[in-house]
Amino acid sequence: MTKALKPRAGRPSPDDALAVARAAAPERPPAVVASEDKSVTLNLRLRGSTVAAITAAAQTQGHTIKQVVTGALAASGIAVAPEDLEDRTPRRRM
Repeated sequence: MTKALKPRAGRPSPDDALAVARAAAPERPPAVVASEDKSVTLNLRLRGSTVAAITAAAQTQGHTIKQVVTGALAASGIAVAPEDLEDRTPRRRM
């Protein structure tokens, strides 16, 4: 004997959800929908001397390696998302 599962209700589309929100509270400003620009991993294989130079520059500037690399990309004219230029290193709780 198998257990019958209840059917799940489908999620509303973003447009449907906004329509429901507008109807529920028309005096409120429109909702802000999160960007679809998700974080992905980029893996580079570099020589040790290159990594050491990037690490030294990062320490000298008080930045992370990621900030040095993305800053150089931005300086060369490549469009870099502002979030990628930030230090988002998790901090330890004391």
